[in-house]
Amino acid sequence: MMNYRFLVLVVFALIPFISSGQERKEVNDPEITFSYILPEGWQVKDDGYTHKIYPAEAKDAYISITYVESAKGTDYLQSLGKSSFKEDFEFELNYVLAEEYSNFKVVEQGTTLIDEAQTRWARFQSEDNGKDRISIFYMFQKHNQTFKVTGTAPAEHFEKLQLHFMSITKSIMTAKN
Repeated sequence: MMNYRFLVLVVFALIPFISSGQERKEVNDPEITFSYILPEGWQVKDDGYTHKIYPAEAKDAYISITYVESAKGTDYLQSLGKSSFKEDFEFELNYVLAEEYSNFKVVEQGTTLIDEAQTRWARFQSEDNGKDRISIFYMFQKHNQTFKVTGTAPAEHFEKLQLHFMSITKSIMTAKN
């Protein structure tokens, strides 16, 4: 696990060199705009809810970006109490991702900054049609939105794509419209 943390630090230090000269992709929504650096040769598909980015060199690998508006104060919602960002992240891991991914197992967790926002992340293993997958999930809040970023790939391709997943994620910038 210590080697992985060292790798994460090295990757974040190298991101400016990896992403130079590549296209900044901008996504506009009535409430917010976000952008990221798109690696050369990667393709984008956006269904209006999930923004997915696919590498040319690995089948069944992608990074997805979604965001949802944080709950605002109605009397009913205020009576439920507010959960902390850490609790929201843990709920996402223990219930949402655990249900979405077969044989879900968190391998490592940590924190970082994305767009100057405190970000929680988790690396996890899962299966898809009997094949091992490795994924990395990031979650941060900004502009009254919760952003969720997941990079996932078949286990044999993850290490090769991890640098791109981290580069895309670290390059995310957001703005309120």
